[in-house]
Amino acid sequence: MNIPSISFSFRRLALAQLMATTVAAILWGAGSLVSGFGMQIAIEGIAESAVLFATSFVFLVVFVPSKERPVATAATLWSAASFVRFLVALGASILLYYAAQFGARPLMFSFLLTAVLLLICETRVIAHDLTSINTLTQE
Repeated sequence: MNIPSISFSFRRLALAQLMATTVAAILWGAGSLVSGFGMQIAIEGIAESAVLFATSFVFLVVFVPSKERPVATAATLWSAASFVRFLVALGASILLYYAAQFGARPLMFSFLLTAVLLLICETRVIAHDLTSINTLTQE
């Protein structure tokens, strides 16, 4: 029995991460300013999105998505890497809270907004790659 293997596109995943964090930063910044929370809250949320992007990109480089792996292994490793990545990003956010004296609420809600958008965008890329390998094995 031949076990199908897969590699994920580094470029597409990096673009998905960049797009998700940029959209989160724009939504947060615009929402903060339109709602009257002020520029400081907008900057805090945008900084949080930047922390998540930096952490996600470093984990993407470490994960080496272009490496061929068995399908089940690749999906499991990606899930585990995402879990660890969000824990590390949360730790970096705590450092941002103490070092920059940012407010806890803007950091927490911006973290959640960015994390949800990251998961949505990355899952679409991973699902597309997994679907394409499924159609290849069905033929």
